[in-house]
Amino acid sequence: LSAVEKAAEEKNSFFSNISHDMRTPLNAVLGFTRLAKAEGISERQRLEYLNKIQSSGEVLLDLINDTLTISKANSGKLELRREPISSEELIETISALIGTSAAEKEITVSLNKAHYHPRLIMADQLVLQKIFLNILNNAVKYTPQGGHIWVDINDVKQPRQGEAATEIVIRDNGIGMSPEYLPHLFEPFSQEKQQGYEAIGTGLGLSIVKQLIDLMGGSITVSSRLGQGTRSEERRVG
Repeated sequence: LSAVEKAAEEKNSFFSNISHDMRTPLNAVLGFTRLAKAEGISERQRLEYLNKIQSSGEVLLDLINDTLTISKANSGKLELRREPISSEELIETISALIGTSAAEKEITVSLNKAHYHPRLIMADQLVLQKIFLNILNNAVKYTPQGGHIWVDINDVKQPRQGEAATEIVIRDNGIGMSPEYLPHLFEPFSQEKQQGYEAIGTGLGLSIVKQLIDLMGGSITVSSRLGQGTRSEERRVG
């Protein structure tokens, strides 16, 4: 009975949080739509309102997609679509996608592949992209302008023949996290409130990362110091 009550409480809390987070971008879409339809405004103002409607809509879509991912993972309906993909092409795609947002904040991203050999791997490409982009986007969000992000990719020897493991270490010199918060890092809607970063993200990204990595049979560990940055280490066998 206690377990059932706890599950019901967590479910109610989830829907309460998701409803609150969806309301913000939806109100922005409706508000800027009314402004864009007003008479007597310039085309420049109208375009500005339309751009804000688009960005708010994209935030809402991301939130809905994240909610669906968590729902499928919790119900056991999330399945991997494995296919042969080039690890080198995957890394290049992720680097290109994160490079734009990092450049906007003048953040340097250093990629080290000295101890890694490109290979053809069997994996779900979209899932891998989502994992690394969620982690790297967090690093960009919580690293001040002019900061640095390091990505180290290494081969790791495995005891069983025919298997190879890849270890990816992502580090930044951002705002970091307190020791008290770290145990709650992968909980849905979990966010540590720090001055100047109160309204960033929805708190779903890392929860999704953990569920996807578990689904793939991998592992992730995180260490951090408040004001000194964060280090995450992922390992995948395949």
